[in-house]
Parts: sequence; structure tokens; C-alpha cells
Amino acid sequence: MNPTAAVMKIHLRYVLTLLYLPWIITLSSLLINLFVAYIVKEGFYTGGIMTIFVFMFVSGIVIPAQTFPFALDLSLRRKDYFKGTLSIFLLTSILTAVLLTLFSFLENITGGFGAGIHFFSLLDAFSQNPFWQFWIFFILLLFNFMFGLLIASLFQRFGKNGMYVFFSVLVLLLTVLSLLFTYFQWWVPFFSYLAGNLNTTAVGIFIISLLLPVFSYGLLRRASI
Repeated sequence: MNPTAAVMKIHLRYVLTLLYLPWIITLSSLLINLFVAYIVKEGFYTGGIMTIFVFMFVSGIVIPAQTFPFALDLSLRRKDYFKGTLSIFLLTSILTAVLLTLFSFLENITGGFGAGIHFFSLLDAFSQNPFWQFWIFFILLLFNFMFGLLIASLFQRFGKNGMYVFFSVLVLLLTVLSLLFTYFQWWVPFFSYLAGNLNTTAVGIFIISLLLPVFSYGLLRRASI
């Protein structure tokens, strides 16, 4: 068997976490929101699809942490492991983005599933174009996977101590940025810029999503098991 395909097969053991469980929870949340909407006779916006993005982020952390040592025990090269991991994350992102776009389209043509709710649809600027909406879904899913993979790679390379340092530095940086934004009153201009330049924001997230695996691969190449 092709080594990359062998790695993908290893990851498919976690298809419950990658696909089934996120959608079971998301669709259950949809049913609950529909029930509430029919009772109150009023539509509303929900954050139900955040479940899927959270699952992708967590999967990006947990699955490599569990499969990387196993793959090396099978004498698979780190390069092949990384290619197989990226492939399964990429395919999962595409499939999930397609499903989210289809549900969003169905939501739009049925008037929020007949209840006026906004569950799958993104901002109006995206929801009017299914192809653009698919692209946004895909970028966000891929980013969550790649950020999760980076954290998993840090753990494989530096262990618990490395994670403590990473998150300590991350919290410190976010705290400093928050204080600066508050002191100089940058919050409103910042979010106004993002809202007015959605295309640029999306491209920026996509570029970051492409850069993260570069760092992840460098860490995994030097990781011990």
C-alpha cells in the first residue's frame, strides 16, 4: 500500500470524531433551535455550526497525538505521515464545507427551514454566493485543522513543558495586544476594517493556514516518541 494512503487509513479509524460526531451534535442542535423557533414564533441567529469548527480544531490536536507514534512504530516515514495527515484533513475540510454549503442553501430557499432561523448561513455578504460561501467554510475549517496540528506538533516535539511555555507566551501576547487595543481605542477601527474587507480577511486566514503546516512539519521532523 502507498505510505500516504496507509497513513490516511490510520486516520480513518477516527472517522467518528472527524465526521459523524460533529454532525450528530450539529443536527441535534438544529432540531432544538427549530423547536424553540416554532414555540416563540420568531426567527433568530444561532451559533450552532461552531460545534463543527471546534471539533475540527480538537481533531487537529488529538488525532495526530494518537496516530503519530503508532505510524512511526509501523516504520512509516515522517514525511509520509505528514502528507497523509494533511490529505485527510484537506479531504475532511472539503467534504464538510460542501455539506455546510448545501445546508446553508437549503436554509436560504426554505426561509430558515420554515422558522426564520439562521443556523448555517454566514454573513449576507457570503450567503448570496454558494461558491464563495463554500470557500469561506473551507478556509475556516482548514485553519482550525492546521492550528490544531501545530499544537499537536509542539507537544510531540517539546512535550508538556513546551505546551506550558507556548500557551503562557500566547496568553501574554494576547493580553498585551488587548491592553494596547483598549488604550489606543483600536477595537472599533479594527473590526470595521475586517467587516469592510472580508475578501482580504479571508485571504489572510488562508495564507496563515498554508504557513502553519510548514512549522508543524519542522517540529514533527525533530519530534521523538
